[in-house]
Amino acid sequence: MILQHAMLHILNTNTGSLIASQGEMPLDNAGVQAYIEKLVTKVLSGDVKSGTLTPQDTLATSLANADFSEMTAGFATQLFDIVAASEAVPAGDLLSFLATTDDGPIFGMMKLNFAPRYAHAVEYIDDQMVNNLVLNQTVLPASSQTVDEAIIVNKATLQYHLLEKKYVIDGHRVAYFSEKLLALTPQTSIKENLQTIKRTVKAIAEKFDDVPEHEVLAMTQTAIYDSLSAGQIDTTQIAEQVFPDNLTAQTQYQEKLAAKAVAQVIPVDNTPKYEKKHRAQKFKLDSGIEISIPMAVYQDRSKVEFINHADGSTSLVIKDIAQIANQFSV
Repeated sequence: MILQHAMLHILNTNTGSLIASQGEMPLDNAGVQAYIEKLVTKVLSGDVKSGTLTPQDTLATSLANADFSEMTAGFATQLFDIVAASEAVPAGDLLSFLATTDDGPIFGMMKLNFAPRYAHAVEYIDDQMVNNLVLNQTVLPASSQTVDEAIIVNKATLQYHLLEKKYVIDGHRVAYFSEKLLALTPQTSIKENLQTIKRTVKAIAEKFDDVPEHEVLAMTQTAIYDSLSAGQIDTTQIAEQVFPDNLTAQTQYQEKLAAKAVAQVIPVDNTPKYEKKHRAQKFKLDSGIEISIPMAVYQDRSKVEFINHADGSTSLVIKDIAQIANQFSV
């Protein structure tokens, strides 16, 4: 990625001040290129919502504006007015940039929330040099951190990736970055779809009460993990694996998902991210024991087996153990 333009506007709602930069950021400052590039990488690997701008969208119209400074200052003013109305939204800076990448020219806009950090400061007290601690309330996030609100737009295709959080504004939880600032309705994120799928499976399982909840959720996770190998989440495959002998449960599950606008097949661009999250089954027993079982081992009954007893209790049997290593570091 090669930066071409960048501007930083300060939205300090803690002090009630908007300080819009009048000029572009020098791109030859030490670390600027690397910092922004790492932030872009973190955003694109996060739980993004995707979509494509239309020529009539506010952002698409703004990108056609040749005055980069004017455009970014306009967004900074709008954003400040939005977040100033809510104490829940943290203060921060608005970073906007234009760059070229292997996939074409991109525009990026990120809200970099302030974080309080201590730093040392040399002071003189009664003619004595004293090394002191000073709390800086306006430190920007490290390049290793994922920002909360950001949008990256491919200027050639107008496809975008959006990252955001919801905050309480005027008594309502809203995704202010997309709804109020950009006036966009992005696709539902993979994370949100997965949450809907899990909640729906749990609701259907509770209704039929055929299988213990921990087994239903474990089967759901296995089905999601298996589906991800094809670069997608197939809700029909999940229904068939979780409710293999109950067509009524499968039908009601699909109807509930359809009512919540969840597609039958959900494409997943960053499959390694979600495979990593689902590659181990994790259980917490009422005895306080917590156990994590790799998916391949969990699916092998010669290694792990759950046994349901007539009295309603369950035994977890771990088999064929050749070696035990204590993870307590020394």
